[in-house]
Amino acid sequence: MATEAEAKRSVTTEYVTSGSKRMHERARSSLAGGVASVARAIPPGPWPYPIYLDRGEGSHIWDVDGNEYIDYNLAHGPLILGHRPPELTAAMVDILQTRGSTFALGHDLEYLAAEQLVAHVPSVELVRFTNSGTEAVLAALRFARGATGRNKVVRFEGHYHGWGDPIHWSHRPLVAAAGLAHAPRAVAATNGIPESYGAELIIQPWNDLAVLERTLRTRQHEIAAVITEPIMGNCGGLLPAPGYLQQVRELTAKYGILLIFDEVITGFRVGLSGAQGLFGVTPDITTLAKAIGAGYPVGAVGGTHKVMDFVASHQITHAGTYNGNLVQTGAVNSAVAQLARPGVYERLTALGDRLRAGLLKAASELGIPAVTTGVGPMLQIWFQEKAPTNYREAALGPSYTQGRQELLRQGLQKRGVMLLAGQFSNWYISTAHSEQDIDTTIDRSRDAMIELKDRLA
Repeated sequence: MATEAEAKRSVTTEYVTSGSKRMHERARSSLAGGVASVARAIPPGPWPYPIYLDRGEGSHIWDVDGNEYIDYNLAHGPLILGHRPPELTAAMVDILQTRGSTFALGHDLEYLAAEQLVAHVPSVELVRFTNSGTEAVLAALRFARGATGRNKVVRFEGHYHGWGDPIHWSHRPLVAAAGLAHAPRAVAATNGIPESYGAELIIQPWNDLAVLERTLRTRQHEIAAVITEPIMGNCGGLLPAPGYLQQVRELTAKYGILLIFDEVITGFRVGLSGAQGLFGVTPDITTLAKAIGAGYPVGAVGGTHKVMDFVASHQITHAGTYNGNLVQTGAVNSAVAQLARPGVYERLTALGDRLRAGLLKAASELGIPAVTTGVGPMLQIWFQEKAPTNYREAALGPSYTQGRQELLRQGLQKRGVMLLAGQFSNWYISTAHSEQDIDTTIDRSRDAMIELKDRLA
């Protein structure tokens, strides 16, 4: 383990990113902002400019300057089997070489993948495939409104459900602009969204059952659905209070309102049955993406016959040329086959617990307050005394407002550990990560925390 002096010296010229800088400068002439997604921009993306990668293998990635990183970004979570997993890669190559990429007509891989989701995800009795999590959420909102004949949707402050206009509201609003904590106002997450979309949303604080009960009771005849991330994956993995999701389920059932679980992050990430299996709560509609394709573009929306029969009978339209294509459904089938093997999730959880314990021990030894959030192979560290329970607690806490976690991330990037930027992101672990990866990361985290301690002082 490095001494404090060695750790300080390790921020040196050995970490070179000139190739990434040149590529970014070139990209800006043809790509808006030099990036293909706002998540890769500066801010909020990797510091001090987007890092351009050359290749990935297993749990490691290499950038164009030859820097090697242990990867906990994992393409924002999808790569649950790691980079270029041999079995999945072989399956994809075989499909492309022997069958093709897409038909826009039916094929066996499509219903085989659907059968896997029906078998493993408790709420899914029928399913439709999409090409992203955002598409899946937009479909889920339409299905809920079509099935109930109502328009209003309850969503929670700080949750993220994709960038579609009808739902991209109050994701990370400025607290000063967001209204009262017990009665948040709808705040558009970007310019370009008509105010009329916000009028169909009812924003609520998360983990506050009393406020939600009052809202559902008084406005039940207006509300089609409540949509929630069962774990706040887009706010650093904040967990529901004990019994909270169960009570939300009871209230929505009592008032005849549909419950949508956005499991784009948690689906296949915390288990094949998702967070609904973990917590024992079954919603009416579930959205999935990311890890279900282990790195290939796929999304899905599924639910009970009560809802999905409207889609099956074409009373609610759902379309898409690339939906259920050979590549995405083949990826789902291969991913499930590997993730369903005995001991896979037990090992992923053990690696996550090992990393959590090591990070907390390192912080404690240095006298830095720290807590972790998340569950299993998704986690986040907060450099403060207490874990937040909702968006406002997170946004007003010192770990975020003082950029403490971001300082750690920058220190780790220079030491060969890649994280997704931002306090509201997560560390993701794949089946390709090893105990050695975890132990090396803990050692490097301690060294980065020495820098953090100096900055805090």
